[in-house]
Amino acid sequence: MKAIRRPWQWWLKNFLPLLLGIAILLYLYRHLELADTLRLLRHGVRYEFLLLSLPIGLLGNVLRGYRWHLQMRPLYDPPARPINPILITVGSYAVNFAIPRAGEVWRCTEMKQREDYTLSTTVGTLLVDRLSDMFIVLGLLVVMLLMPTGTFSQILTAQGLSLGGGWGRFFSPDYITAWTIGGVSLFVIALVLYRFRRSRFIERLKGKLRSVLQAASTLRGWRAWSHFLLLTLLIWGCYYYHFYITFDSFSFTAELGHRVAFATFVLSTLMIAIPTPAGVGPWHYAVIISLTAFGVSEPEAGLFALIVHAVQTLWTIVIGIIAIFALPIVNRHYKRTSDSAGQGAQKTNENKL
Repeated sequence: MKAIRRPWQWWLKNFLPLLLGIAILLYLYRHLELADTLRLLRHGVRYEFLLLSLPIGLLGNVLRGYRWHLQMRPLYDPPARPINPILITVGSYAVNFAIPRAGEVWRCTEMKQREDYTLSTTVGTLLVDRLSDMFIVLGLLVVMLLMPTGTFSQILTAQGLSLGGGWGRFFSPDYITAWTIGGVSLFVIALVLYRFRRSRFIERLKGKLRSVLQAASTLRGWRAWSHFLLLTLLIWGCYYYHFYITFDSFSFTAELGHRVAFATFVLSTLMIAIPTPAGVGPWHYAVIISLTAFGVSEPEAGLFALIVHAVQTLWTIVIGIIAIFALPIVNRHYKRTSDSAGQGAQKTNENKL
């Protein structure tokens, strides 16, 4: 029997993240002086660098949409037009701001409407898309941790934390006890998953895994994987410079350089995992603690985070709304010939015989 979702559950799911983000913002900016903010906006911001960062971020989202198109192209014959997955990807960021994480659902339903792609196919490709993001972010985190200049430890020290005796501390008796408890916990979780391997929840996980494997199987050969990896690196390069260029907009961050910008970018990206609209709140917190660790005053770091996030988020929302309204216009005389997933490859093989 299908569970009935009550109205309060819908409101809680969709508006609790927004309330959480607002609460974090109110706490972070509880001592904000309006006069200082207006003074900085009038005389302390080089807006040309802020404006320069905007198309770079848009380019990253366009490349993400094109990468999505490359993932789906082998699944259908004829494939979708590139303009549709690009516009849908750009528009999804505006949807995500209204309802956190709803943009992914919207992307799938729009591809179904515009290109008659099945939901199972698009869900699998989006899961591959998100998994690639996860590996990139983890890789960036590892790079930051291995930076020889003590970047990460400097941020921890500024927050009253420390790695103590270095990485060797993680092998002290206390930490060995923690590792043991963690290992036993993982073993118990594995046993529970095995015991309930035929439950509905596990079957859903298996279904998602099959979708991921099906989507990943479209990237056959070195050429397909090289294109995917190249686009992934270009996407994240755009995202980094989308953030880094804004450092030149303020006198107190202009001289900090790539090391500080990279550490701030990585931590703020990790905080976006917290489901608030556009990272409101957690993103600001990560930027503030990172900048203050490298000599920027807390009020200046707060204003940097507030102004940069506001300008770039407003740009993303406006461009996303434009993309959403452009979709019915570019598709008003277009209808792709419906085909089943996998039939494209089958027809190609038949034509070769």
